[in-house]
Amino acid sequence: MKVNNILIIIMLCLFVGCQSDNNNSHVNISKKTMYKGGWPFNPNKDSINNPGFGECPRANGCECETNSSCPESSIFAQLYRGKYCVPNEGSVVPRFKGVDQFGEEFDLYDLAMKGKPILLELGATTAQACQDLSAWRSHKSDKSLERKWWKNKFSRLRDLIDKEEIFWVHIIHLDENKDPAGPKTVNFWHQNYPHDNIIILADPDAKMKKWIRPTGLPCMIAVDENMILKQHAFRGVEDAIDAVYEMLD
Repeated sequence: MKVNNILIIIMLCLFVGCQSDNNNSHVNISKKTMYKGGWPFNPNKDSINNPGFGECPRANGCECETNSSCPESSIFAQLYRGKYCVPNEGSVVPRFKGVDQFGEEFDLYDLAMKGKPILLELGATTAQACQDLSAWRSHKSDKSLERKWWKNKFSRLRDLIDKEEIFWVHIIHLDENKDPAGPKTVNFWHQNYPHDNIIILADPDAKMKKWIRPTGLPCMIAVDENMILKQHAFRGVEDAIDAVYEMLD
């Protein structure tokens, strides 16, 4: 009998141990679906047809001569330094992943299918206009209202992000020394211009910059919940802001 009792106890211990391991595994999996910043998680993001960033000579951001040399849903454009393929409205935005201000890799496609417009801002740490815009959205300074590029209609945008009616992703590719941006770069920007609803991402390989091909910063584009480009721009914020208002109204 004692032997049987010992065997039963051993089996019970093994069973409880397995259950504990399963529970721990479940907790770890759950944690992977949550971001420290509280950003959304989209379990269905793999269903989006990701076009990728491609490679030259047939990709956005590459030099070209005609539309036929550009990828699908793209056109060639004459820019300051030559002709380049750029995305056309209706293009699917590539699945960009970057480290956020909390040191975690964030997947842009986690913002899809949430019913909200998405603003993608390309910014530079040294540009005064980028600093002023970030200070304004963070309620730290209203100096941007004094700048020539400012328009009164922009004021609504801060209310929208404060109330979480839109997504705003700020992408930085260079630090203050013009070296590739990293976790410290975006964390520093967050510390200087904090906002709980702004996702700040490092893009050390300048993937989004190459894809958009801006000629000035800040530069904003507007994307819908299906990751479809609704408004492209080469510089400035007005066109993308107008597009977001249209999507909401």
